[in-house]
Amino acid sequence: MKFKNGWHKCTEFVAEQWRYFLAGIVFILIVLLLAFVISKRTTADEDISGVYQDFQVDANVELNSLIINYYNAYAAGDISALQTYASPISDSEASYIKFLSQYIEAFNVVHVYSKPGLDDGSYLVSVYVEEKFVGINTPAPGLEFFYVRTNENGMLYIDNSYGTYNQKENEISLDPKIQSVIEIYNERNDVMKLKQMVEDELNKALASDAELNKFVTETIRTKIGEWKAQYKAQRDQQNAINDAKAKEAADAQAKAQQDAQAAAQAAAQAAAEEANASTVVITTKVNVRDGASETSNVIGTLDGGTQVVKYSEENGFTKINFNGGRAYVKSDFIAPVEQQAAAPQPQAQPANNTVTLSGTVNARQSKSETAERVAVGMPGDTVTILEDAGDGWSRVSIKGIEGYMKTEFIN
Repeated sequence: MKFKNGWHKCTEFVAEQWRYFLAGIVFILIVLLLAFVISKRTTADEDISGVYQDFQVDANVELNSLIINYYNAYAAGDISALQTYASPISDSEASYIKFLSQYIEAFNVVHVYSKPGLDDGSYLVSVYVEEKFVGINTPAPGLEFFYVRTNENGMLYIDNSYGTYNQKENEISLDPKIQSVIEIYNERNDVMKLKQMVEDELNKALASDAELNKFVTETIRTKIGEWKAQYKAQRDQQNAINDAKAKEAADAQAKAQQDAQAAAQAAAQAAAEEANASTVVITTKVNVRDGASETSNVIGTLDGGTQVVKYSEENGFTKINFNGGRAYVKSDFIAPVEQQAAAPQPQAQPANNTVTLSGTVNARQSKSETAERVAVGMPGDTVTILEDAGDGWSRVSIKGIEGYMKTEFIN
Protein backbone atom coordinates (compact mmCIF):
# COMPACT_ATOMS: atom_id res chain seq x y z
CA MET A 1 0.00 0.00 0.00
CA LYS A 2 2.81 2.35 0.93
CA PHE A 3 4.59 1.45 -2.32
CA LYS A 4 1.55 2.31 -4.39
CA ASN A 5 1.15 5.63 -2.61
CA GLY A 6 4.82 6.45 -3.20
CA TRP A 7 4.64 5.61 -6.88
CA HIS A 8 1.48 7.68 -7.26
CA LYS A 9 3.14 10.70 -5.65
CA CYS A 10 6.20 10.25 -7.90
CA THR A 11 4.16 10.16 -11.09
CA GLU A 12 2.19 13.20 -10.00
CA PHE A 13 5.46 15.07 -9.36
CA VAL A 14 6.81 14.19 -12.79
CA ALA A 15 3.55 15.17 -14.46
CA GLU A 16 3.59 18.54 -12.72
CA GLN A 17 7.29 19.22 -13.42
CA TRP A 18 7.64 17.70 -16.99
CA ARG A 19 8.51 21.03 -18.60
CA TYR A 20 11.55 21.37 -16.36
CA PHE A 21 12.66 17.80 -17.05
CA LEU A 22 12.40 18.37 -20.84
CA ALA A 23 14.35 21.62 -20.61
CA GLY A 24 17.07 19.80 -18.69
CA ILE A 25 17.36 17.07 -21.32
CA VAL A 26 17.58 19.63 -24.14
CA PHE A 27 20.26 21.53 -22.22
CA ILE A 28 22.33 18.38 -21.78
CA LEU A 29 22.08 17.59 -25.52
CA ILE A 30 23.18 21.11 -26.44
CA VAL A 31 26.17 20.88 -24.11
CA LEU A 32 27.20 17.55 -25.63
CA LEU A 33 26.87 18.91 -29.18
CA LEU A 34 28.93 22.01 -28.35
CA ALA A 35 31.58 19.85 -26.72
CA PHE A 36 31.76 17.70 -29.88
CA VAL A 37 32.04 20.74 -32.20
CA ILE A 38 34.66 22.41 -30.01
CA SER A 39 36.63 19.17 -29.89
CA LYS A 40 36.60 18.83 -33.71
CA ARG A 41 37.50 22.49 -34.18
CA THR A 42 40.34 22.23 -31.71
CA THR A 43 41.68 19.22 -33.62
CA ALA A 44 41.46 21.11 -36.91
CA ASP A 45 43.12 24.19 -35.41
CA GLU A 46 45.97 22.04 -34.19
CA ASP A 47 46.68 20.96 -37.80
CA ILE A 48 47.13 24.56 -38.96
CA SER A 49 48.44 26.07 -35.74
CA GLY A 50 51.70 26.99 -37.45
CA VAL A 51 49.89 29.61 -39.55
CA TYR A 52 49.14 31.61 -36.43
CA GLN A 53 52.71 31.56 -35.14
CA ASP A 54 55.17 34.43 -35.57
CA PHE A 55 57.62 34.43 -38.45
CA GLN A 56 61.02 32.82 -38.02
CA VAL A 57 63.44 35.05 -39.94
CA ASP A 58 66.60 33.44 -41.37
CA ALA A 59 66.38 30.97 -38.50
CA ASN A 60 66.83 27.74 -40.46
CA VAL A 61 70.25 27.35 -42.07
CA GLU A 62 69.19 24.42 -44.25
CA LEU A 63 66.11 26.31 -45.44
CA ASN A 64 68.14 29.44 -46.27
CA SER A 65 70.66 27.35 -48.19
CA LEU A 66 67.87 25.68 -50.20
CA ILE A 67 66.36 29.03 -51.18
CA ILE A 68 69.73 30.55 -52.18
CA ASN A 69 70.65 27.50 -54.27
CA TYR A 70 67.26 27.62 -55.96
CA TYR A 71 67.66 31.26 -56.98
CA ASN A 72 71.23 30.74 -58.22
CA ALA A 73 70.08 27.90 -60.47
CA TYR A 74 67.09 29.97 -61.62
CA ALA A 75 69.28 32.92 -62.62
CA ALA A 76 71.50 30.54 -64.60
CA GLY A 77 68.52 28.89 -66.30
CA ASP A 78 69.89 25.55 -65.12
CA ILE A 79 66.80 23.32 -65.10
CA SER A 80 68.69 20.19 -64.08
CA ALA A 81 70.05 21.92 -60.99
CA LEU A 82 66.65 23.47 -60.23
CA GLN A 83 65.03 20.05 -60.23
CA THR A 84 67.26 19.01 -57.32
CA TYR A 85 65.83 21.87 -55.26
CA ALA A 86 62.24 22.13 -56.56
CA SER A 87 59.83 19.54 -57.90
CA PRO A 88 57.82 19.16 -60.03
CA ILE A 89 58.78 21.60 -62.79
CA SER A 90 56.47 21.40 -65.81
CA ASP A 91 57.75 21.66 -69.38
CA SER A 92 56.16 25.07 -69.82
CA GLU A 93 57.68 26.42 -66.59
CA ALA A 94 61.09 25.06 -67.60
CA SER A 95 60.75 26.91 -70.91
CA TYR A 96 59.65 30.06 -69.05
CA ILE A 97 62.63 29.89 -66.67
CA LYS A 98 65.10 29.49 -69.57
CA PHE A 99 63.47 32.44 -71.33
CA LEU A 100 63.43 34.69 -68.25
CA SER A 101 66.94 33.82 -67.08
CA GLN A 102 68.47 35.58 -70.09
CA TYR A 103 67.27 38.90 -68.59
CA ILE A 104 68.40 38.12 -65.02
CA GLU A 105 71.89 38.86 -63.87
CA ALA A 106 71.49 37.63 -60.27
CA PHE A 107 69.18 37.27 -57.27
CA ASN A 108 69.99 38.54 -53.80
CA VAL A 109 68.07 36.76 -51.04
CA VAL A 110 67.51 39.44 -48.37
CA HIS A 111 65.48 37.49 -45.80
CA VAL A 112 63.70 34.15 -45.50
CA TYR A 113 60.48 34.30 -43.44
CA SER A 114 59.01 30.94 -42.41
CA LYS A 115 56.23 29.30 -40.43
CA PRO A 116 55.44 25.61 -39.85
CA GLY A 117 53.34 24.06 -42.63
CA LEU A 118 50.48 21.61 -42.55
CA ASP A 119 52.50 18.40 -42.26
CA ASP A 120 55.61 17.54 -40.26
CA GLY A 121 58.83 18.95 -41.69
CA SER A 122 57.02 21.43 -43.93
CA TYR A 123 57.25 25.24 -44.04
CA LEU A 124 55.25 28.18 -45.30
CA VAL A 125 57.96 30.45 -46.65
CA SER A 126 58.01 34.04 -47.87
CA VAL A 127 61.30 35.16 -49.43
CA TYR A 128 62.27 38.81 -49.69
CA VAL A 129 64.51 38.82 -52.77
CA GLU A 130 66.12 41.49 -54.92
CA GLU A 131 66.21 40.75 -58.65
CA LYS A 132 69.07 42.31 -60.65
CA PHE A 133 68.27 42.56 -64.35
CA VAL A 134 70.92 42.60 -67.07
CA GLY A 135 72.03 46.16 -67.92
CA ILE A 136 69.98 47.82 -65.17
CA ASN A 137 71.70 49.19 -62.09
CA THR A 138 68.85 49.17 -59.55
CA PRO A 139 67.61 45.76 -58.34
CA ALA A 140 63.86 45.15 -58.10
CA PRO A 141 62.60 44.02 -54.66
CA GLY A 142 60.06 41.19 -54.65
CA LEU A 143 58.31 38.74 -52.32
CA GLU A 144 58.03 35.10 -53.40
CA PHE A 145 56.06 32.33 -51.69
CA PHE A 146 57.29 28.72 -51.36
CA TYR A 147 55.86 25.62 -49.73
CA VAL A 148 58.84 23.63 -48.51
CA ARG A 149 58.65 19.97 -47.49
CA THR A 150 60.96 17.22 -46.26
CA ASN A 151 61.58 14.25 -48.56
CA GLU A 152 62.00 10.60 -47.58
CA ASN A 153 65.74 11.16 -47.15
CA GLY A 154 65.17 13.93 -44.62
CA MET A 155 66.20 16.69 -47.06
CA LEU A 156 64.23 19.89 -47.61
CA TYR A 157 62.84 20.59 -51.07
CA ILE A 158 60.43 23.09 -52.62
CA ASP A 159 57.06 21.60 -53.54
CA ASN A 160 56.80 23.54 -56.78
CA SER A 161 53.11 22.71 -57.19
CA TYR A 162 52.38 25.64 -54.88
CA GLY A 163 54.83 28.04 -56.55
CA THR A 164 53.85 31.28 -58.24
CA TYR A 165 53.92 29.82 -61.78
CA ASN A 166 51.57 26.92 -61.12
CA GLN A 167 49.27 29.08 -59.01
CA LYS A 168 48.70 31.14 -62.20
CA GLU A 169 48.73 28.38 -64.82
CA ASN A 170 47.07 25.52 -62.84
CA GLU A 171 49.05 22.84 -64.69
CA ILE A 172 49.54 20.63 -61.62
CA SER A 173 46.72 19.60 -59.26
CA LEU A 174 46.92 20.84 -55.68
CA ASP A 175 46.04 19.31 -52.30
CA PRO A 176 42.98 21.31 -51.14
CA LYS A 177 44.07 21.05 -47.49
CA ILE A 178 47.47 22.59 -48.20
CA GLN A 179 45.91 25.18 -50.50
CA SER A 180 43.49 26.14 -47.74
CA VAL A 181 46.35 26.61 -45.28
CA ILE A 182 48.20 28.80 -47.82
CA GLU A 183 45.11 30.96 -48.26
CA ILE A 184 44.85 31.46 -44.49
CA TYR A 185 48.58 32.24 -44.40
CA ASN A 186 48.26 34.92 -47.07
CA GLU A 187 45.42 36.59 -45.15
CA ARG A 188 47.36 36.89 -41.88
CA ASN A 189 48.21 40.42 -40.80
CA ASP A 190 51.94 39.79 -40.52
CA VAL A 191 52.04 38.41 -44.06
CA MET A 192 49.97 41.33 -45.38
CA LYS A 193 52.34 43.78 -43.70
CA LEU A 194 55.35 42.00 -45.21
CA LYS A 195 53.79 42.16 -48.67
CA GLN A 196 53.07 45.85 -48.26
CA MET A 197 56.61 46.56 -47.08
CA VAL A 198 58.18 44.84 -50.08
CA GLU A 199 55.71 46.50 -52.45
CA ASP A 200 56.69 49.90 -51.02
CA GLU A 201 60.36 49.07 -51.58
CA LEU A 202 59.60 48.08 -55.19
CA ASN A 203 57.74 51.34 -55.82
CA LYS A 204 60.69 53.31 -54.45
CA ALA A 205 63.08 51.43 -56.75
CA LEU A 206 60.85 52.03 -59.78
CA ALA A 207 60.56 55.71 -58.95
CA SER A 208 64.32 56.06 -58.58
CA ASP A 209 65.33 54.33 -61.82
CA ALA A 210 63.49 55.08 -65.08
CA GLU A 211 65.19 52.19 -66.88
CA LEU A 212 64.04 49.71 -64.23
CA ASN A 213 60.53 51.17 -64.35
CA LYS A 214 60.32 50.79 -68.12
CA PHE A 215 61.75 47.29 -68.05
CA VAL A 216 59.39 46.03 -65.31
CA THR A 217 56.22 47.77 -66.52
CA GLU A 218 56.73 47.50 -70.29
CA THR A 219 59.68 45.56 -71.71
CA ILE A 220 59.51 42.34 -69.73
CA ARG A 221 55.72 42.17 -70.04
CA THR A 222 56.00 42.43 -73.83
CA LYS A 223 58.74 39.81 -73.88
CA ILE A 224 56.66 37.45 -71.74
CA GLY A 225 53.75 37.88 -74.15
CA GLU A 226 56.02 37.00 -77.07
CA TRP A 227 57.35 33.96 -75.23
CA LYS A 228 53.82 32.74 -74.49
CA ALA A 229 52.80 33.03 -78.14
CA GLN A 230 55.96 31.27 -79.33
CA TYR A 231 55.67 28.52 -76.74
CA LYS A 232 52.02 27.94 -77.61
CA ALA A 233 52.88 27.68 -81.31
CA GLN A 234 55.68 25.20 -80.59
CA ARG A 235 53.47 23.21 -78.22
CA ASP A 236 50.65 23.08 -80.77
CA GLN A 237 53.09 21.94 -83.44
CA GLN A 238 54.54 19.27 -81.16
CA ASN A 239 51.05 18.15 -80.18
CA ALA A 240 50.17 17.83 -83.87
CA ILE A 241 53.32 15.75 -84.43
CA ASN A 242 52.53 13.60 -81.40
CA ASP A 243 48.95 13.15 -82.57
CA ALA A 244 50.17 12.14 -86.04
CA LYS A 245 52.62 9.65 -84.53
CA ALA A 246 49.92 8.28 -82.24
CA LYS A 247 47.57 7.89 -85.21
CA GLU A 248 50.31 6.25 -87.24
CA ALA A 249 51.02 3.83 -84.39
CA ALA A 250 47.30 3.13 -83.96
CA ASP A 251 46.89 2.58 -87.71
CA ALA A 252 49.91 0.27 -87.74
CA GLN A 253 48.52 -1.67 -84.81
CA ALA A 254 45.10 -1.90 -86.49
CA LYS A 255 46.73 -3.06 -89.73
CA ALA A 256 48.79 -5.63 -87.84
CA GLN A 257 45.62 -6.93 -86.24
CA GLN A 258 43.87 -7.02 -89.63
CA ASP A 259 46.85 -8.79 -91.18
CA ALA A 260 46.89 -11.30 -88.34
CA GLN A 261 43.17 -11.92 -88.77
CA ALA A 262 43.58 -12.23 -92.54
CA ALA A 263 46.47 -14.65 -92.04
CA ALA A 264 44.42 -16.69 -89.60
CA GLN A 265 41.49 -16.75 -92.01
CA ALA A 266 43.80 -17.68 -94.90
CA ALA A 267 45.33 -20.46 -92.81
CA ALA A 268 41.87 -21.75 -91.90
CA GLN A 269 40.79 -21.56 -95.54
CA ALA A 270 43.95 -23.34 -96.66
CA ALA A 271 43.36 -26.08 -94.09
CA ALA A 272 39.78 -26.49 -95.30
CA GLU A 273 40.95 -26.58 -98.93
CA GLU A 274 43.60 -29.17 -98.12
CA ALA A 275 40.97 -31.31 -96.40
CA ASN A 276 38.76 -31.20 -99.51
CA ALA A 277 41.54 -31.31 -102.13
CA SER A 278 41.46 -33.73 -105.05
CA THR A 279 43.75 -34.64 -107.92
CA VAL A 280 42.81 -33.58 -111.45
CA VAL A 281 44.55 -33.72 -114.80
CA ILE A 282 45.20 -30.96 -117.33
CA THR A 283 43.57 -31.96 -120.63
CA THR A 284 45.60 -29.64 -122.88
CA LYS A 285 48.33 -27.05 -122.55
CA VAL A 286 46.92 -24.18 -120.51
CA ASN A 287 47.98 -20.85 -119.00
CA VAL A 288 48.33 -20.61 -115.22
CA ARG A 289 47.18 -17.28 -113.75
CA ASP A 290 47.47 -15.54 -110.36
CA GLY A 291 43.73 -14.87 -110.19
CA ALA A 292 40.40 -16.28 -111.27
CA SER A 293 40.10 -14.01 -114.30
CA GLU A 294 41.08 -13.88 -117.96
CA THR A 295 42.82 -10.58 -117.21
CA SER A 296 44.89 -11.94 -114.31
CA ASN A 297 48.63 -12.24 -114.79
CA VAL A 298 49.98 -15.37 -116.48
CA ILE A 299 52.57 -16.88 -114.17
CA GLY A 300 53.27 -20.11 -116.07
CA THR A 301 51.85 -22.92 -118.21
CA LEU A 302 50.96 -26.56 -117.73
CA ASP A 303 51.11 -29.25 -120.44
CA GLY A 304 48.25 -31.60 -121.15
CA GLY A 305 48.41 -34.74 -119.07
CA THR A 306 49.90 -32.98 -116.02
CA GLN A 307 48.26 -33.98 -112.77
CA VAL A 308 47.65 -31.21 -110.21
CA VAL A 309 45.93 -30.80 -106.84
CA LYS A 310 42.57 -29.05 -107.09
CA TYR A 311 41.23 -26.97 -104.17
CA SER A 312 38.13 -25.16 -105.36
CA GLU A 313 36.35 -23.53 -108.30
CA GLU A 314 35.61 -19.85 -108.81
CA ASN A 315 34.24 -17.85 -111.77
CA GLY A 316 34.92 -20.66 -114.23
CA PHE A 317 38.45 -21.16 -112.90
CA THR A 318 39.92 -23.92 -110.76
CA LYS A 319 42.29 -23.13 -107.88
CA ILE A 320 45.25 -25.49 -107.99
CA ASN A 321 48.60 -26.07 -106.33
CA PHE A 322 51.26 -24.52 -108.53
CA ASN A 323 54.90 -24.58 -107.45
CA GLY A 324 53.84 -24.79 -103.77
CA GLY A 325 51.41 -21.88 -104.00
CA ARG A 326 47.87 -21.19 -105.16
CA ALA A 327 47.10 -20.41 -108.81
CA TYR A 328 44.24 -20.69 -111.29
CA VAL A 329 43.54 -22.43 -114.59
CA LYS A 330 40.40 -22.46 -116.73
CA SER A 331 38.08 -25.19 -115.51
CA ASP A 332 37.37 -26.14 -119.14
CA PHE A 333 40.86 -27.62 -119.40
CA ILE A 334 40.85 -29.98 -116.42
CA ALA A 335 39.22 -33.32 -115.76
CA PRO A 336 39.15 -35.86 -112.96
CA VAL A 337 41.99 -38.34 -113.14
CA GLU A 338 39.60 -41.24 -113.71
CA GLN A 339 38.15 -39.42 -116.76
CA GLN A 340 41.52 -38.65 -118.30
CA ALA A 341 41.51 -39.61 -121.94
CA ALA A 342 44.15 -42.09 -122.86
CA ALA A 343 47.05 -40.32 -124.44
CA PRO A 344 47.25 -41.15 -128.13
CA GLN A 345 49.99 -43.62 -128.76
CA PRO A 346 52.29 -42.81 -131.64
CA GLN A 347 51.72 -45.15 -134.53
CA ALA A 348 54.78 -47.16 -135.26
CA GLN A 349 56.00 -46.66 -138.76
CA PRO A 350 57.51 -49.62 -140.52
CA ALA A 351 61.23 -49.23 -140.99
CA ASN A 352 62.33 -48.36 -144.52
CA ASN A 353 58.68 -47.71 -145.49
CA THR A 354 58.69 -45.91 -148.82
CA VAL A 355 55.95 -43.42 -149.65
CA THR A 356 55.26 -41.12 -152.56
CA LEU A 357 54.59 -37.51 -151.64
CA SER A 358 51.31 -36.00 -152.77
CA GLY A 359 52.33 -32.48 -151.84
CA THR A 360 55.30 -30.30 -150.99
CA VAL A 361 56.93 -31.23 -147.66
CA ASN A 362 59.98 -29.69 -145.99
CA ALA A 363 62.66 -31.91 -144.51
CA ARG A 364 64.31 -30.27 -141.50
CA GLN A 365 67.48 -30.84 -139.54
CA SER A 366 65.58 -31.54 -136.25
CA LYS A 367 62.06 -32.04 -134.92
CA SER A 368 61.01 -28.42 -135.09
CA GLU A 369 59.19 -26.29 -137.60
CA THR A 370 61.77 -23.62 -137.04
CA ALA A 371 64.74 -25.96 -137.56
CA GLU A 372 66.96 -25.52 -140.60
CA ARG A 373 65.49 -26.93 -143.82
CA VAL A 374 67.78 -29.58 -145.39
CA ALA A 375 65.61 -30.67 -148.34
CA VAL A 376 62.25 -30.13 -150.04
CA GLY A 377 60.03 -33.00 -151.16
CA MET A 378 57.91 -32.25 -154.22
CA PRO A 379 54.71 -34.08 -155.31
CA GLY A 380 55.70 -37.45 -156.80
CA ASP A 381 59.02 -37.62 -154.94
CA THR A 382 59.77 -40.84 -153.06
CA VAL A 383 60.52 -40.64 -149.34
CA THR A 384 61.91 -43.46 -147.23
CA ILE A 385 60.65 -43.43 -143.64
CA LEU A 386 63.51 -44.54 -141.46
CA GLU A 387 61.70 -44.38 -138.05
CA ASP A 388 58.95 -42.73 -136.06
CA ALA A 389 60.77 -39.93 -134.19
CA GLY A 390 57.84 -39.12 -131.87
CA ASP A 391 56.10 -35.84 -131.20
CA GLY A 392 54.46 -36.04 -134.64
CA TRP A 393 57.74 -36.30 -136.59
CA SER A 394 59.37 -39.02 -138.71
CA ARG A 395 63.02 -39.42 -139.58
CA VAL A 396 63.23 -39.79 -143.37
CA SER A 397 65.60 -40.05 -146.29
CA ILE A 398 64.90 -38.09 -149.45
CA LYS A 399 67.18 -37.76 -152.41
CA GLY A 400 69.95 -39.27 -150.31
CA ILE A 401 69.53 -36.67 -147.56
CA GLU A 402 68.32 -37.56 -144.09
CA GLY A 403 66.04 -35.22 -142.13
CA TYR A 404 62.75 -34.91 -140.31
CA MET A 405 59.28 -34.46 -141.76
CA LYS A 406 55.91 -34.00 -140.09
CA THR A 407 54.33 -37.47 -140.02
CA GLU A 408 50.88 -36.19 -140.96
CA PHE A 409 52.17 -34.97 -144.35
CA ILE A 410 53.78 -38.23 -145.43
CA ASN A 411 51.13 -40.81 -144.40
